[in-house]
Amino acid sequence: MNKNVNSKTIDNQFQGGKKMMKQERFELVSAYLDGEVTPSQRREVEVLLATDPVAKHLYQRLLKLHSEFQRMPVPPKVQPVEITVDRVFARIDQRSKRNFVLGGSAIAGLCIALISGIISNSRTNIVQLAENYNSETVQIALNEPVIEIVNPNNVMLTINDPVVQIPQPPLAPVKSQ
Repeated sequence: MNKNVNSKTIDNQFQGGKKMMKQERFELVSAYLDGEVTPSQRREVEVLLATDPVAKHLYQRLLKLHSEFQRMPVPPKVQPVEITVDRVFARIDQRSKRNFVLGGSAIAGLCIALISGIISNSRTNIVQLAENYNSETVQIALNEPVIEIVNPNNVMLTINDPVVQIPQPPLAPVKSQ
């Protein structure tokens, strides 16, 4: 009789799947398929599969998906994660060492070029140009300006008598009405 009470309670709980949310139903059926349910949950799922067509359809889809995953080929050679991580860090170290060597080489080359330029007796074109450049002497007139400066007070402009003759347009004849 206890079994009848449990199945009746379960029937009421899962009646039409209305009281159980879809996500909960999915998780319960998925756990049932994976074998991760308790005995009481197993009974609940079996009753649900027997009474609810939506749950049964969900179970069949998950079962098919599960079997497809079982048939998927597994890569033949799988490296442990530690080896992959070690290789990644080795490459990072190698890059940083290479960058250090390249930077050091560039600095050493610049130092050698600077020292050889200072020690050598040859002069650059810039130094020769600076030494050989003959500029004309600059003359500054303190008492007399080089160009005659016009005093603005002496300039006279008249408005009515222009310096240049401005042509006048011909006058149009006046129409009589």
